Amino acid sequence: MAAINRPPQSGQEQATGNAGGGDWMALMGDASRLSDAKLLQIYRLLDQVGDKPEISSVFAAIRPRLANLRPPRRQTACRLFFRPVEDLLDDQENYSRRLGRISRSTLTPCWRALKDRIPAALQQQVQQAVSRIDPNDGELLANLCDPLWQTGAEILGWVLAECDANLKQKVALFGRDDDVIRQLEVIKEIVSIAAPVEKLKSTLPPRPIATLSESHLETLRKVLLDMGRDDVRQTMPLVRVLSSRMQRPGDLLRLLGDLRLGGPPQEKEVMTREMSGYVVGNLLRQTSGLASDSLVPRQEELDGLAIVAERLADGLGSIHDMVQGMRDKELSAKMQTARGEVAQFVLKNVCDKVSTAAIDAVFPSDGRAADIDTIKKAEQQVLALRRASRMAGALGIQKEVSNRITDIRRRLEQQTNAALRKIPRNRDGTLSPEGARHMFNSLRLVEIVAGSEEAARLYKEWHRQYW
Repeated sequence: MAAINRPPQSGQEQATGNAGGGDWMALMGDASRLSDAKLLQIYRLLDQVGDKPEISSVFAAIRPRLANLRPPRRQTACRLFFRPVEDLLDDQENYSRRLGRISRSTLTPCWRALKDRIPAALQQQVQQAVSRIDPNDGELLANLCDPLWQTGAEILGWVLAECDANLKQKVALFGRDDDVIRQLEVIKEIVSIAAPVEKLKSTLPPRPIATLSESHLETLRKVLLDMGRDDVRQTMPLVRVLSSRMQRPGDLLRLLGDLRLGGPPQEKEVMTREMSGYVVGNLLRQTSGLASDSLVPRQEELDGLAIVAERLADGLGSIHDMVQGMRDKELSAKMQTARGEVAQFVLKNVCDKVSTAAIDAVFPSDGRAADIDTIKKAEQQVLALRRASRMAGALGIQKEVSNRITDIRRRLEQQTNAALRKIPRNRDGTLSPEGARHMFNSLRLVEIVAGSEEAARLYKEWHRQYW
């Protein structure tokens, strides 16, 4: 990035700026073990240091936790400029070509090319204005940032035109990789319509968007109709952003297909095919490596992993009929690949990892009822299995999941019967409070994994035998 005037570094900044590669690797390795407070402290320090290759690597390592903690970020001109494309960004190590997305590594050379060309006064004016508002006010932020976006998009267009006419200029700014130029074109297209994109994002639910209300759909229709009045392809950058935010992107493509937009009908068909390819590719990106042997989930992570698989299966289901209707063999094959990845992930990392030990722990050998933490761990296990059963049909793994549910249900039934026979009864022969706690703990787990009807059946049976 071009040199800029800045005050002398503080001791903290000097220490951070001069850290060796080994220090960064150690920090990346420790990221998962740091407390939230310590991680946020390190984040604030790194955020002040700026763009450096080693800093980017550390950010990539801690980004999953930052996504949950959501610390306030300094609204620099660079960060504000790229805000509209955030939904399309992939870390460098996870980036795949031909998916229509953007590698984070492209942002630094892009901003380096723009920074000294965008008037410094405009950058400072926008930064100061944004610093005084609520960062969650998307509409106001979009209005304040629009001059930066419009100016930056126009300048980026000039830079790309220069690169097209002058190979030496292109290599000096962005290297020889034509895929980087493609990414820059995507950035320009989205930043050119950044204000309506950001306003719409602030109106819709946060990502991943599971469902849209009728009022949300009506807002979306109006924006798409306005944007695509003359040419349906003008909506493509917006659809690319929104589909990346949706759990069921097929719903958006169907909405687009129902609208009467400008241009010949064949243009709409071509765009729908292109966007379907983007959506399938995006889902493939998320499913790639899911079934890898290197992924070894902890027991407490099972339900979270099942939720991830459920979202991906839902997304694939939302575009299944549309892809089938296109009779596109390549797209259909990609769909099958993604479906197979999710199915294997569910079988290997959810069904096979549901622990009978966690179930058995609900029945301590001393006959006492299990503590609340033990019960919660068992509930997480069976809840993950229940989620797997909901998506089993769409993934073609009904038999395997059903067999695993039967195994766990039988285990619960056997352990409960053994515990109720062993636990001392009241003097009048009725079930003791300890026995009742055992029974209701088991019924709760059975209800989660096998449904309320099975829980009601077992309740009647146990009540008849032991009450």
